[in-house]
Amino acid sequence: MLTAASDPAGRALPRASRPSAGEPLRVRRILPGEPLGDVQRLRREVYFQEQGKNDKLHSWRVADGLDASGTIVVVEEGRKAVATLRLHDFGSPAVQVEYGSLFQIDRFARSWPLERVAVCTRFAVQADQRAKAVVDALVEETYRHAHEYGIQFGLIACEPFLYSVFEHYGFREYLPPAVLPSGMALLRMGLVVDDAVILRECESPLLPMVRNPVAGSAAHGWLMRTFPEKTSAL
Repeated sequence: MLTAASDPAGRALPRASRPSAGEPLRVRRILPGEPLGDVQRLRREVYFQEQGKNDKLHSWRVADGLDASGTIVVVEEGRKAVATLRLHDFGSPAVQVEYGSLFQIDRFARSWPLERVAVCTRFAVQADQRAKAVVDALVEETYRHAHEYGIQFGLIACEPFLYSVFEHYGFREYLPPAVLPSGMALLRMGLVVDDAVILRECESPLLPMVRNPVAGSAAHGWLMRTFPEKTSAL
């Protein structure tokens, strides 16, 4: 079971079934400046060891300077991390430099405070924990964080094989794929917080968490007008 636990503010975390027997699971947030615990080990396992790659040339994917400023959501089995996602808002100049061009954040900045736009990175789930309940818990806790901090848009860039995972939660492509110098294509997807129409269409587990569907609908309309390259199909 994904057991109820409490964050430093004393809020109970959600319950969900887990894929196999073992130690109880819990979901929590690692706040900026706090130790990452087992997160780096999980990243190394998923990004490199699982694929038979050497991580020495790409060690920044295991740990980089932005870890100290981001909020990291993690699902843990005992002290072992089994799923994780990192979240930053674009109010940080370092985040703007790192990800602003990829997500065309300047177009958001014309209408929205950049603290209301966040980027999700470093998504990793242990191979034997890739069950809906585990990923649901990870994404739902990230959505709670978005509500608490007034985030209206969550952005993510992923390889095509992950499209269906994020589409299920309500993410939609809002720009054409970005092609890296290596030739790899990354899908640029966005989730409009509290966009009840989209969340209902995809039967997202986030739908019961919607607080302000009017604001979500207005933000969805803005996204469609501002990024017609992809959103005209929504």
